[in-house]
Parts: sequence; structure tokens; C-alpha cells
Amino acid sequence: MQTNRKNSLWPAYLMTLLVSLLLIGKAHAEPLLNGMAIHQELGKDRFIGAIYSERLTEAADLLVASNMPMRLEMKITADRGMAARRFSRMWIEGMAINIRSSALTEQADNMVAFTQMFQDRLLENDHIVMALAPGEGTSISVNGVELGRIESDAFFGLLASAWVGRVPLSSTFRDQLLKAGEVSGALQSRYSNIQPNEERRQEVAAWIAPPPPPEPAPEPAVAPEPEPVVAPAPEPTIAATPIKPPKLELAGPSSVEDTTDTVATNDIATSEPSEPAPDSEVVEDSTPEPPIPAKTEQIAASSSSEASEMVDETDEDFVPAFTAESILANQRYFSKLVIKVQREIEYPQRALARGYQGFIRIAVRINRNGDLLSTDLLEEADHSVLNNEALDAVADAAPFAEIPEVISGQFHEFTIPITFALQ
Repeated sequence: MQTNRKNSLWPAYLMTLLVSLLLIGKAHAEPLLNGMAIHQELGKDRFIGAIYSERLTEAADLLVASNMPMRLEMKITADRGMAARRFSRMWIEGMAINIRSSALTEQADNMVAFTQMFQDRLLENDHIVMALAPGEGTSISVNGVELGRIESDAFFGLLASAWVGRVPLSSTFRDQLLKAGEVSGALQSRYSNIQPNEERRQEVAAWIAPPPPPEPAPEPAVAPEPEPVVAPAPEPTIAATPIKPPKLELAGPSSVEDTTDTVATNDIATSEPSEPAPDSEVVEDSTPEPPIPAKTEQIAASSSSEASEMVDETDEDFVPAFTAESILANQRYFSKLVIKVQREIEYPQRALARGYQGFIRIAVRINRNGDLLSTDLLEEADHSVLNNEALDAVADAAPFAEIPEVISGQFHEFTIPITFALQ
């Protein structure tokens, strides 16, 4: 009897053990903070980035492999936030310079879906999360509002490569993300204190809210039935008294034809300019010009309205409409631009002799012909000799190749990363 009772308890023991193992596995599956870094441009903080991983590591390849639960997080710290166009360009360029062409082609449609989730400016304190659940893809959320999901585990690896790949946003940014959990307590505290308010959460929720249903068409009014028309009684007829027509008298010698001839003759005579009499003063015509017809005013107002509605591409909040073809063209064109600049770089002899090293990022703007319009140092090295060499390399590389037709816009912006490192 006891043996049978023990045997009957085994299934319960096994079930309890299985549940315990699942709970333990779930607890360990929660990603841990691997590293945290501040991204700066022009000497100012732009955002704080963080990588969470199931396993703490200093190896970038392990994070890019995308085979375990992971998260990339951003919290915006810039006063003016980050324009959607700049946000998208950060990922497009980071992938282009770190990922092989075939992988970019495979993920082009996913990249379009990703950029389309961000059509509005990110504001200070916004919290962006890109979370990988192996087998389920990558979810994208802002301030706790899920904007969408990319049904590809490999897409997360492309995002991670933009931060910890061979050519990252900056060398210090990459190094701080690969700390295997050794993160400054002060930085963690600052990161935790950055929180969006409820009003901002509602604004982000409106990004994905379905459009309101169209208002129902008004019901057609029912026309009243016409009343019957009663024909009026016939009026009695009265015999009309005949009336004699009045007698017409014609004018004397002046007739209609004579008048017409006179007018025509006068018109011809005045159509030829006549010389003014000597000593006579020429009096300017003081008759005011006729007012502009109302129709002309409407056309002018319409043209002004259309001009005001034209897209201003110089506005940093302008977001181009990306397609898979245009994103691939952007990435390939960017790679060509970077290669052309790198060919112009020479390590300054004075920097070599003194052992100077540094990382530099330059924002470049060109027109459709490839002519250089402007350059800005987003991140400088500690030594001016290296900064000057980097700027000179960009200037020497110009003019660049013409912007491909599939890439829209009257100008093109890109960021050149340049590393001076002693081997």
C-alpha cells in the first residue's frame, strides 16, 4: 500500500521540480546591465546608451550574435531632443560601415519598418528600448509604448553593431558599453532619474493610435410631397380695340453710318503719336492705376499658400520617405564617401613623433553634384594637429560622387568617423 502511495506521489514531485526549474531559468533570463555610455556631439551630451545582456561580456561579437535575450536602451539628454532624421541616420550609417552588403540587403525591408516608427522628434527624457526575445524578434518601444516589432532576431545584431561594431559612434562610447557590468554608480543613478512624464507618454501613444473613423454622411432630406395644382378658372375675354402705330421721324443729315465713320477716323488719327508743340509742358497722367481684379488677388494668395506648404529640407525635423531601395542606396553611397575620405588621410609626422592618437567625427553636407557645402567637428581629438588633418582630408576628397537619383533631397548629410591609432 505504501509503495503504491509513493509511486502516486512521483508525478507531483516531478511537476514541482519542473516548475522550479522554469522559474529559475526565467529569473536568469532577465538581461543584466552590461555597459552604459554617454554619447556627445560638439562637446554636449546627446543621450545615454545602455546594453543589457543575459551574459555579461567584454566581447562585441557575442553581443552582435543576437542569440540570447538582450536590450539596447537610450535616454535622450539633449535640451532640444533628437530629430527623427538624425536618429535614423545614426543607425543607417552605423550599419553601413559595420555590416556586410548581403546582410544589409536581407534586412532592408526591416530597416524601412524601423525608420517609419520614428517620424517625430524625440524629446529630452524620452526612453527608447529595442529588446530582443530570441525566436520572437525585436520589439521597439518609446516611454513604455510599443511602436512595433521586427520579426527577425538578426535585425537586433545590426542595431548592436552600430554601437559596438568595428567602427562605433566613438571609441569611448564602445568601450564603456563593453564593461561586463562594471558601470559607474553615479552614471546608473543619473540614468535611473531620467523619466518621461505622463503627458509625454500620451503623446507617444498618439503616434500609433488609429485614425478617427470618418463622420457618417448626413441622411438625405426627404422632400415634401407636392400639393395638387388647381388650374385657375378661365378669365373672360374682352375684344381689344385696335391701336394705330406711332409716327417715327428720322434725323436730318446725320446718320448712323456717318457717326461710325467719324469715330473710326478719330481713332486712327489718335493712334499715331504726335509731337508736342514747342514750349509746351508734358503733363504726367495722374489717373490712378486700376485695382487688381479679385481673381488675380486670389491667385497670388494661392501661390503664397502653396509656397508656405513646401517642405523645407533644411529643417532638421524633415524626415525623408525611406524605401528599401533608398536605404540600400544610402548605405552604399555612404560607404563610398567614407572610403574616399580615408584615402586622403595621412598620419601627421609631428603626431607620430609625439605618439598622438585620437578619434574624430565630422558632420559633412554636400549638394547633389557632390560639392562640399559645410563641415562640423562633432567629436574632436585632444590634439589640434589630428583635427586639422581630418578636416583637410574631407576637403581634399571633395568633390564627391553625385548623389544617386533614388536618394531624395537637394543635399546630403553624413558623418565621417576617423581614428588615428598607432599600431
